Amino acid sequence: MDKALRHFQKLKNGIVNDDELVRAAWRAVVGEKIEARARYRELVRDRIVVEVEDRVWQSQLNTLERQILGRLDRILGRSIARQIEFRIAIPRPMPQRADESGAEFRLEMSDPEARKIADPGLRRVYLKSKRLAAG
Repeated sequence: MDKALRHFQKLKNGIVNDDELVRAAWRAVVGEKIEARARYRELVRDRIVVEVEDRVWQSQLNTLERQILGRLDRILGRSIARQIEFRIAIPRPMPQRADESGAEFRLEMSDPEARKIADPGLRRVYLKSKRLAAG
């Protein structure tokens, strides 16, 4: 990986910016286990922004900041950043599928007209309008 990063850095002449270099080197610098818990987000001037899972990871990685920066400098062959900001990531909800246990699904299965509608979006519109009309 280090060889690839050095070759990648040689290609820099305007094609690859510093943000892309740091992004490419991040996993090699911190390792797979830490990279799974601390995601590189962006390079802002001379500061690397990293999102971490919680305060424990934030605290632990703050103590390793100088070591991480030193290793990054060695891998890239020059100094790009002077500090790392470890931010606690905002949990993002995963997309949810309409599950078959929901009330809408039960209504769908009890309504023979709704079962005839193949398109799920149109079926929902039909059921919603039917509910509004009924009640």
